Amino acid sequence: MEKVWSSAVGGSMMGPFKLVVENEVQFYEIETISEENGTLVFRLKYFHRDLKGWEKKDKTIDFVLVKVMENKVYFTGMTIEKVSDNEINIYVAIEDNGSTTEEKFSYTRIN
Repeated sequence: MEKVWSSAVGGSMMGPFKLVVENEVQFYEIETISEENGTLVFRLKYFHRDLKGWEKKDKTIDFVLVKVMENKVYFTGMTIEKVSDNEINIYVAIEDNGSTTEEKFSYTRIN
Protein backbone atom coordinates (compact mmCIF):
# COMPACT_ATOMS: atom_id res chain seq x y z
CA MET A 1 0.00 0.00 0.00
CA GLU A 2 1.13 3.51 -0.70
CA LYS A 3 -0.47 6.69 0.62
CA VAL A 4 0.70 10.30 0.36
CA TRP A 5 -0.85 13.35 2.07
CA SER A 6 -0.48 17.01 1.20
CA SER A 7 -0.15 19.76 3.79
CA ALA A 8 -3.33 21.32 5.15
CA VAL A 9 -3.92 24.39 2.95
CA GLY A 10 -7.16 26.12 2.03
CA GLY A 11 -9.19 24.16 4.57
CA SER A 12 -8.31 20.75 3.15
CA MET A 13 -5.74 18.01 2.70
CA MET A 14 -5.63 15.57 -0.20
CA GLY A 15 -3.78 12.48 -1.22
CA PRO A 16 -3.65 9.45 -3.47
CA PHE A 17 -3.66 5.80 -2.38
CA LYS A 18 -2.48 2.78 -4.36
CA LEU A 19 -2.88 -0.92 -3.54
CA VAL A 20 -0.43 -3.34 -5.19
CA VAL A 21 -0.71 -7.11 -4.73
CA GLU A 22 1.90 -9.47 -6.23
CA ASN A 23 3.39 -6.55 -8.19
CA GLU A 24 0.03 -5.68 -9.82
CA VAL A 25 -2.03 -2.55 -9.09
CA GLN A 26 -5.42 -3.54 -7.70
CA PHE A 27 -6.96 -0.06 -7.43
CA TYR A 28 -6.36 3.62 -6.68
CA GLU A 29 -8.13 6.13 -4.45
CA ILE A 30 -8.13 9.89 -4.25
CA GLU A 31 -8.86 11.13 -0.73
CA THR A 32 -9.55 14.49 0.87
CA ILE A 33 -10.12 15.76 4.38
CA SER A 34 -12.01 19.04 4.22
CA GLU A 35 -13.58 21.52 6.59
CA GLU A 36 -17.31 21.62 5.84
CA ASN A 37 -20.18 23.09 7.85
CA GLY A 38 -18.12 23.40 11.04
CA THR A 39 -16.74 19.84 10.98
CA LEU A 40 -14.38 17.62 8.95
CA VAL A 41 -15.30 15.24 6.14
CA PHE A 42 -13.00 12.47 4.92
CA ARG A 43 -14.05 11.85 1.31
CA LEU A 44 -12.76 9.30 -1.18
CA LYS A 45 -13.33 7.98 -4.66
CA TYR A 46 -12.09 4.62 -6.00
CA PHE A 47 -10.59 3.93 -9.42
CA HIS A 48 -9.71 0.73 -11.26
CA ARG A 49 -6.09 0.44 -12.38
CA ASP A 50 -7.10 1.98 -15.75
CA LEU A 51 -8.47 5.01 -13.80
CA LYS A 52 -12.10 4.24 -14.60
CA GLY A 53 -14.12 5.17 -11.52
CA TRP A 54 -15.93 2.62 -9.36
CA GLU A 55 -18.62 5.04 -8.27
CA LYS A 56 -20.92 7.02 -10.53
CA LYS A 57 -19.49 10.29 -11.85
CA ASP A 58 -20.67 12.60 -9.03
CA LYS A 59 -20.71 9.99 -6.23
CA THR A 60 -18.14 9.88 -3.41
CA ILE A 61 -17.80 7.93 -0.18
CA ASP A 62 -17.99 10.33 2.76
CA PHE A 63 -16.99 9.84 6.38
CA VAL A 64 -18.09 12.67 8.72
CA LEU A 65 -16.11 13.48 11.87
CA VAL A 66 -17.67 12.04 15.04
CA LYS A 67 -15.07 12.51 17.77
CA VAL A 68 -11.41 13.41 18.31
CA MET A 69 -9.38 11.82 21.11
CA GLU A 70 -5.67 12.05 21.93
CA ASN A 71 -4.57 9.26 19.58
CA LYS A 72 -7.76 8.47 17.63
CA VAL A 73 -10.01 10.33 15.23
CA TYR A 74 -13.45 8.81 14.70
CA PHE A 75 -15.43 9.33 11.50
CA THR A 76 -18.69 7.58 10.58
CA GLY A 77 -17.49 4.16 9.41
CA MET A 78 -13.77 4.84 9.86
CA THR A 79 -11.24 5.37 12.67
CA ILE A 80 -7.69 6.71 12.34
CA GLU A 81 -5.37 5.67 15.18
CA LYS A 82 -1.94 7.19 15.84
CA VAL A 83 0.33 4.35 16.96
CA SER A 84 3.53 6.44 17.02
CA ASP A 85 4.98 9.50 15.26
CA ASN A 86 5.71 7.23 12.29
CA GLU A 87 2.79 4.77 12.35
CA ILE A 88 -0.97 4.93 11.98
CA ASN A 89 -3.75 2.37 11.67
CA ILE A 90 -6.93 3.06 9.74
CA TYR A 91 -9.97 0.91 10.51
CA VAL A 92 -12.74 0.94 7.90
CA ALA A 93 -16.22 -0.60 8.12
CA ILE A 94 -16.84 -2.35 4.79
CA GLU A 95 -20.36 -3.36 3.81
CA ASP A 96 -20.91 -6.24 1.39
CA ASN A 97 -24.20 -8.01 0.68
CA GLY A 98 -25.84 -6.85 3.92
CA SER A 99 -22.97 -7.68 6.28
CA THR A 100 -20.31 -5.37 7.66
CA THR A 101 -16.69 -6.24 8.42
CA GLU A 102 -13.89 -4.06 9.77
CA GLU A 103 -10.64 -3.92 7.82
CA LYS A 104 -7.41 -2.67 9.37
CA PHE A 105 -4.82 -0.85 7.25
CA SER A 106 -1.42 -0.20 8.89
CA TYR A 107 0.89 2.53 7.61
CA THR A 108 4.51 3.38 8.40
CA ARG A 109 6.13 6.67 7.38
CA ILE A 110 9.04 6.06 5.01
CA ASN A 111 10.57 9.54 4.76
